[in-house]
Amino acid sequence: YILTNAHVIEDATSVSITLIGETTARTATVVGTDTTHDLAVLHVSDTSGLVAAPFGSSASMAVGDDVVAIGNALALDGGMTVTRGIISAVDRSIETDTGSLAGLLQTDAAISSGNSGGALVNAAGQVIGINTAAATSSGTVTASNIGFAIPVDDALVAAAALTG
Repeated sequence: YILTNAHVIEDATSVSITLIGETTARTATVVGTDTTHDLAVLHVSDTSGLVAAPFGSSASMAVGDDVVAIGNALALDGGMTVTRGIISAVDRSIETDTGSLAGLLQTDAAISSGNSGGALVNAAGQVIGINTAAATSSGTVTASNIGFAIPVDDALVAAAALTG
């Protein structure tokens, strides 16, 4: 199973997964989506060579803890991206195009379009969040290096409900 954002697969008629170093895509099926939490669960039948990422506890994260955001920033040629930062706040709420998200982890690790659905990882290499949004500047408000992730503790509860 793969956990990602609902907005990443929204409107998709088919979903495929291509791993780093592979040229052949694997077909994935959408198990379920939870737009309230911006989460989706995918299933990949061909799991050869796949290694599950270890989960940590988002509840144990505190302001100042080191994190790494993994994704595909701006979908640029050359592959995946990794950015480093800290947890800059916990329990944040934001408004998105599709509603509000609450209880988020805030990080200064650069999160850009294309990082959505990727992992936010702690210093021990454990997934503690699912990257979901970046703050943007508008009007008189300037935003820089403010990203948000869905806490993995919440994401796993929502994923369990989707997989039954």
